[in-house]
Amino acid sequence: MRKVCVHCKCERTDHDVGQSRSLSVYERLGIEPPASMAKLSGSIGRSNDAPGSVGHGYSWVPPGLSRRKIEEYMAQLPNNVVPRINSIGEKYREKQLMIQLPRQDLSVAYCKHLLNSVERKVFEEFINARNEIALDIGFVCPNIHMQMECRKCSGILEKNEMAVMAPKLGDQCGWHPACFTCNTCEQLLIDLTYCVKDGLLYCERHYAELHKPRCNSCDEVDFFKLFTLLYYFLLR
Repeated sequence: MRKVCVHCKCERTDHDVGQSRSLSVYERLGIEPPASMAKLSGSIGRSNDAPGSVGHGYSWVPPGLSRRKIEEYMAQLPNNVVPRINSIGEKYREKQLMIQLPRQDLSVAYCKHLLNSVERKVFEEFINARNEIALDIGFVCPNIHMQMECRKCSGILEKNEMAVMAPKLGDQCGWHPACFTCNTCEQLLIDLTYCVKDGLLYCERHYAELHKPRCNSCDEVDFFKLFTLLYYFLLR
């Protein structure tokens, strides 16, 4: 990714972004969490040991898990990506939030190069279709009810073992926590946020690039080029 800071010319993702520590992926995506999650957060929020609290020592944890299961999940990740407060894993999460979920892919408000109403319409249609058929947030099942094969490494997930689930692919597809990665960049899917295409998982950035070219300079998806190509082939 070549988009740079306009002040110091370093990569934007090299900057400290302290606000990401408390930023949820729902806020990043601009969507409301499911009602079931809000209810869960409200009930556990009254506890002194609320999962996801700073007291756990992490900037993010999978929702709905007990402290013991949170630690079990984190223990299965490479140490350098575990989002402990003030660690390289926390910096990794902050950087991956910006890389995997670029704001200019999520809202027209962050796009500077949509030049006309046609391009804006193409952008909005892409966003709506992506959100409907591809984009979702996975969850950690602390004890799966049946043996299954990890969709990435093909290893066996035993009954009652922990697995990451992707609702878009059904309840019989599971992954080891460290295997829940983007099919293109191979990075851990940040905060379990994924897009699916042809049965494979992608981060939002690389899902978008399966459909539209991306400008190497401004890092925006090039809807003008897409519109030009469509116009040429349809009207030639």
